[in-house]
Amino acid sequence: MKKLLTLLIGNKITLFITALVAGMFLPLGTIYYENIQTYDSGLEFLNQWSLWDANSYIQIARDGYFGRYFAYFPLYPIVLKLASYLTLGNYALAGLLLNLGFSFAAAYLLFKICKEEFKDEKIGLWANVFLFFFPTAFFFTAIYTEGMFLFLGIAVMYFLRGKNWLAVAVAAFFAAMTREVGGMLILPIAYVALQDFKSNKLKKILAILSPILGVLAVLLIYAVTSGDPLIFLKQHEGFGKTLSLPYVPIINAISGLSIYNAWNLACFLFTAILTWQVYKRLPKQYLLYCLAVLLPPLCSSNLEGYSRYLLVAFPMFMILGTIKNNLLRAGYLVIAVPLLLLLCIRYVTGAEWVNPF
Repeated sequence: MKKLLTLLIGNKITLFITALVAGMFLPLGTIYYENIQTYDSGLEFLNQWSLWDANSYIQIARDGYFGRYFAYFPLYPIVLKLASYLTLGNYALAGLLLNLGFSFAAAYLLFKICKEEFKDEKIGLWANVFLFFFPTAFFFTAIYTEGMFLFLGIAVMYFLRGKNWLAVAVAAFFAAMTREVGGMLILPIAYVALQDFKSNKLKKILAILSPILGVLAVLLIYAVTSGDPLIFLKQHEGFGKTLSLPYVPIINAISGLSIYNAWNLACFLFTAILTWQVYKRLPKQYLLYCLAVLLPPLCSSNLEGYSRYLLVAFPMFMILGTIKNNLLRAGYLVIAVPLLLLLCIRYVTGAEWVNPF
């Protein structure tokens, strides 16, 4: 446990120092100045972690839903609003503290679930190394939903493993209110619950239905605030995201090959290989979890954001944690850590160069 805390603290300190140094020596991009016009925390360091979509979550928490912000699911802004009361209305500080808490909670649960599946604490520690030093893992620190959803997703699978159906239901309900893919968690839950449906039927039914209930809660919020429960679908179209078959974004990325598309294609290949290993080496509910969170982003016209969306597919990092070869471990870190720092700098400065997310 001490090593796990050291790992997480080291990860956060590294990212914070990177942000501070970048703010001191690099010019801030247009996005930075555009975002602080809508929300300024009063401190450049906090503003750096409040850019891009983070600014949208802050505006929803502060002002409620309007316009394009209906594209974002409501639980994180709600929690951010509540946390802001503890930081005297500073939403950036509240979000940063929230995501620090979610990161540590998720890392602890990932450590525990690896220990129980593999009977080896080192695998849990290495799974966290591979996860929190993945090139886009700075989103666990920035004011995005990645940290919250990762924690809730691991919680669903952890409690599912222990057949704690009420805890599964609560975690899945909130996961479905956090991101669109949360509703898909019905897949691993139903798979485990229906294997032995003779006992605890009511609790199992509640657990199976909980992701759907979470989605319905979101639709109710949208209906009350906009009059249209499906308004989020229209807003996604405004961001250039339209429903398609899973192979379409792959073909589009290949046909319009660029650095950005090549990066997302590499991330897709990364997930394809590791998901196959999840299928071969872990209980099938972990495969269903990976499919639940990785397939919906592919049902879009492009791969935009795929390198971020894959972060919550934690079973892949459990597989990476089983690597024993020190050369392979070092090779991963040699590639991942510089990319993590580079993309973190891009994020916190609001830089204008190629979008790698």
